[in-house]
Amino acid sequence: MEKATEKTLSDIVAASTPLARTLRLQRLFEALDGEVQPALTASCRGHVRVACVDSGTLVLAADSPAWASRGRLEAAAVLDAARAVWPEALKRVQVIVAPPPAQRP
Repeated sequence: MEKATEKTLSDIVAASTPLARTLRLQRLFEALDGEVQPALTASCRGHVRVACVDSGTLVLAADSPAWASRGRLEAAAVLDAARAVWPEALKRVQVIVAPPPAQRP
């Protein structure tokens, strides 16, 4: 019996079109959040984050209603920063309230 050769992550991703697409999207969203965070005021960073992009709308998630209000005030600066990295046209910003993701131990 032949021993199975180990595959690298790159080999696995290249063989799976859906996985490759998901990985590209994940990297794109990381780049998007990397542009958005510095565009926010220091107090907002970490409390307002990129949730998704839906039909030309950049959706931001805020920790609480208060942070959502602050995020809406900063929408213009965030939109300008996001347009620098997002490949599709972004027309507006929507801020929703969503609890922060669970922290890993």
